[in-house]
Amino acid sequence: METAIIVIWSLALLVALMLTVWILKLVILIVRTERDILTLAQITLPAAGGIAGNTALISKLETTEATAGKTLHVALAIAEGSASIAQKLRATGRALADRRL
Repeated sequence: METAIIVIWSLALLVALMLTVWILKLVILIVRTERDILTLAQITLPAAGGIAGNTALISKLETTEATAGKTLHVALAIAEGSASIAQKLRATGRALADRRL
């Protein structure tokens, strides 16, 4: 009976040793993965800050778009007025040229 207890005890210790080695391997893999995640997070953090800074102004684009539309209308009105003035100056120049002859 004493031999059976020693054999069972030895087998239990062997199984416990194998489980401990397996768990230790898993812990090592988890620690490596956590280190990789930390390294990638440290690399990604400045990029994420830059992205946040660049996208923060997107909400202001609607205001810019409205202002650009108003500016376009004013520019078109100025262009029409300039064309009208240019046409009148050409007509005046022709009229003055005709009087000289």
